[in-house]
Amino acid sequence: MAEAPSANTTLRLAGKIAIVTGGASGIGEATAHVFANEGVRKVVIADIQDELGNQVAMSIGNERCAFIHCDVANEDEVQNLIQTTVNTYGQKLKGSSL
Repeated sequence: MAEAPSANTTLRLAGKIAIVTGGASGIGEATAHVFANEGVRKVVIADIQDELGNQVAMSIGNERCAFIHCDVANEDEVQNLIQTTVNTYGQKLKGSSL
């Protein structure tokens, strides 16, 4: 079931795009849910746990969350994650060298 943004009228992350590495479980999963509740336009979950990552994305809602397989120990996969996110959602990420 998709979660609605918090009732707080000043959503701190409204309209932002967030990448959550390790977002398929534990602290990363909780962070993805908090970001969604704070108004993030799209949460991108990046993890090597494909099944869990897709489950978390579905629990937040496909219109607000996506899963991308990414092993953060692999520089090429991280570059692909960032480039795919920028290409798909049209925003350059703060701190990104791309």
